[in-house]
Amino acid sequence: MTRRKYLLDTNIVSSKAFGGLRDLPGGQHLSCVVYTELMTAADPKEFRAYVETWKRAEKAAKLLVPHADDWLAATRILHLLAQDRKRTTGGKSPARTPAVKQELFADVLIALSAARAGVVVVTNDADFQTIKRLHKKLHIIGGSEFFT
Repeated sequence: MTRRKYLLDTNIVSSKAFGGLRDLPGGQHLSCVVYTELMTAADPKEFRAYVETWKRAEKAAKLLVPHADDWLAATRILHLLAQDRKRTTGGKSPARTPAVKQELFADVLIALSAARAGVVVVTNDADFQTIKRLHKKLHIIGGSEFFT
């Protein structure tokens, strides 16, 4: 029997319920995209802890890094999402802030690299449901399901 592998999304790792753990729970995988998001807002002590966790994950071959193909596929998915938004609004896509665009792009990269590795993404972010509609190999579960 194969044990499922998981990747915790940024909203799970940084949640108060999770406790902001700086380690790989149960030896699970780590996304460099998730940790980049966490590290940009970290204080210096947290930053150093994240760097150590990153290095341990990399050494254990549990660090998921988007490949060139993931970047191209992410661009395709973002293009399709933009086309969907245009269709549903009568031809003109509503403006999105740069921060919203950046978060969606990060989520797509997380999703694609996890799907490529056969890893289930644990997230409470609704964007992943939208991404899954366009990338059928993506597997996701909610935080409450993971922690029960």
